[in-house]
Formats: sequence, C-alpha cells, structure tokens
Amino acid sequence: MDILHSPVHHDLPRVRHVAWFRPFHWLAGGLRDLSRRPALSLSLGALFAIGGLCIFALAQGRPELLLAAVSGFLLVGPLLAVGFYEISRRIAGGDRLDAAAVAHSLAARWRPLALYGLFLAAIYFIWAQLTTALVAYLLGSEWIWGFEELAREIFLSGRHPNLAAIWTLSGATLAAVTFLLSVVTAPLLLDREVEVHHAMATSINVVATNLPAMLLWSFLIVSLTLFGFVTLMAGLVLIMPLLGHATWHAYADLVE
Repeated sequence: MDILHSPVHHDLPRVRHVAWFRPFHWLAGGLRDLSRRPALSLSLGALFAIGGLCIFALAQGRPELLLAAVSGFLLVGPLLAVGFYEISRRIAGGDRLDAAAVAHSLAARWRPLALYGLFLAAIYFIWAQLTTALVAYLLGSEWIWGFEELAREIFLSGRHPNLAAIWTLSGATLAAVTFLLSVVTAPLLLDREVEVHHAMATSINVVATNLPAMLLWSFLIVSLTLFGFVTLMAGLVLIMPLLGHATWHAYADLVE
C-alpha cells in the first residue's frame, strides 16, 4: 500500500532509544543520499542560498530585520527542507526519483504540511516582532545602521548587556521549543497520514527519550547552518541538502 494513502493512525508511533553519537550516523546517511542524486539535491540547496541572498538584499538598512531573519531561519528550516526528506524517502523505498515525482508526493501531503507551516510561521512572526521591538526600545536613538555594526554593538560592545541577555534568552527558548516540537514532525507528516498534533507529540517523545543524542543533533544543526551563513550563503548549497537528508535518517532511526 502506498504509504501516502494509508489509513490515518490515531496512536502515536513508537519511539526508539538510540546512542548519543547516532547524529554522526545520520549525517553519514545524509551524505550518501546527497551523493546518489547530487544534481537534484544541490539544485534545491541553491534555492536556499538564493533565498538567503534575497533576504540580505531586502533587509538593507533594516539590520534588526536581518538579525531576526538569520536567526529565525533555524525556526522554519525543518519545513523548508521537506524536499530533501522526500528525496531520501524515495531512495530508501527504491521509488522513482526525479523532480516531478518529488513534487507530486509533496503536493499529496500539502494540507498537514501547510498546517505545520502556519505553526512555524507564527513562531517566526513572534520572534521577528520581539527582535525588532527589543532593538528599537533598548537602543533607542543610538541606532547602528548595518548588520555587522548592530551585532557588534549588541553583543561585543558591553554597552547593552540587557539587550544581549534578553535577546539570547528569548531566542534560545523559542529555538528549544521549536526543536522539541519539530525534530521529526515534517518527515513524519510526509511519510504517514497522521495529524499535526500527533506528529508534534511524537517529536516530544523523541527528544524526551533521546536527550543526549538530541543535544548533539541540535548543536550540529546550529553549527553547520551558521557555517552556511558565514560563507555568505554559498555553504548553504551543500549544508541544507546534507542536513535535510540527515534529518530523514534521524526520523527513520528514531521512529518505528
């Protein structure tokens, strides 16, 4: 039976316990999938890089928006990488693998993915508004035009410890909540006909059952994503496919 048209499951999927070092195996699996169809994966990765460059261009003169966008990328990344999950799903199942087949599968699951996207969009909106308000309120007229200047002023100058602390704490809290609710949600919604809240509950179970592995996995995601940004988006061409395919292997490893 095509899993995209299987009956809706009302019971939560069972979650496996894995060793703390399993994220390295997920990355290795992601690299294997990337090497299977590099043109398709890297083409999708290039779209992320182009999108990042567009954000930089549109946020010129509004460094607070750029700060929110760069950090908020980690919040919406789990959904944006859904194309890589489908590529890895098709590789694992031996299914036809081309852009049309991937697009057809994504279209078949658009409703739950769209609902999940609305949830992530709401979190990102809160984060963007909070960042803008904090910068405007705490810096006041002491405005620094330019992303690098703003980042240095907030985090390195020592003149705004409250802003740095509040921004970091609020961002870390939102990121932790998002990771808790998202670590396997999008792959699960793509792979099985489950409700969005059931997928999120499964994600919570995954994190609670595998906290050491999840801490390592979150560190790897943040580190590799930041590498993509500091290379002026060029690194995202490779990093996004790698993380996307690896996330599918994480889901397959963690959810029975």
